[in-house]
Amino acid sequence: MALSVDRGWSPERSKWSLLLGACQAFGVDAPDGRGLAAAVVLTRWGPDLASVGMMLVAARYGRRGLGCGLMEHVIAEAGDATVTLFATDLGRPLYEKLGFAPVRRSVCFVGALRPGPAETNALVGASPRAPAGAAGFTRAATEADLPAILAVDRAAFGADRGRIVTRLPGFADRIAVLADDPHHADDPHHGIRGYAAAWRNTPSSTVIGPLVAPDAQAAERLINDLAAHAHGTIRLDLDPDRPELPAWAGKHGLQPVSRTLVMAHGALPDRGAPDHLFTPISVALA
Repeated sequence: MALSVDRGWSPERSKWSLLLGACQAFGVDAPDGRGLAAAVVLTRWGPDLASVGMMLVAARYGRRGLGCGLMEHVIAEAGDATVTLFATDLGRPLYEKLGFAPVRRSVCFVGALRPGPAETNALVGASPRAPAGAAGFTRAATEADLPAILAVDRAAFGADRGRIVTRLPGFADRIAVLADDPHHADDPHHGIRGYAAAWRNTPSSTVIGPLVAPDAQAAERLINDLAAHAHGTIRLDLDPDRPELPAWAGKHGLQPVSRTLVMAHGALPDRGAPDHLFTPISVALA
């Protein structure tokens, strides 16, 4: 946490606890005895896919090759797996030097979400049945929903993210699921087609992610459900080349505040249903 603050990041105690409990973290002790000089986190999604995040070097040890050394170590630890990450403009030159290539763009939208009247009615279930073409009904997830959530997530992501997803009930403030029929809300395996989690990044900011849904309309319903119970501002990390949800976010009070680039080291074959993935778990977990 001190290393995060040193580089101008939020302390993010809960996120660090999640990552240290579920992933592999590597660090370099500071020669001056003041904590860590550098740290990085490696998350494995099965034998052939991994992600890197939370790459940090203390300001006083910058430009000494620590970041490059840690990244080379992490790539070696990943073995034959393709490694993905979210790159800032500052980190991109290093990642390119190490052989990472761009995959897609990501834009962080932040603000106080303003749902429209029709969306509010859908959120509170004003109609007993979904109209034709509706995206489904949302409700709070229960412990019994976890097998269905894991199945939906794996089908969309194309790899097993269970080591993180199974920890979401203890990490997130709220998890919502998208179901086909509200009259079967007590049956956790009936028609669950999507889910999303909201977790506190800072005391005044809530991240919505992961967000898995069959289409943008369904994604909007899940966002509205979670935003209605969230505190402070909402953060969504969205692909600007899939314009429907970014446009909706902008219309409802969220503004783009930063941009990153998803990059990959190694071949990234088609897998899962990427059009069902709307936000990541975190930008620390590409």
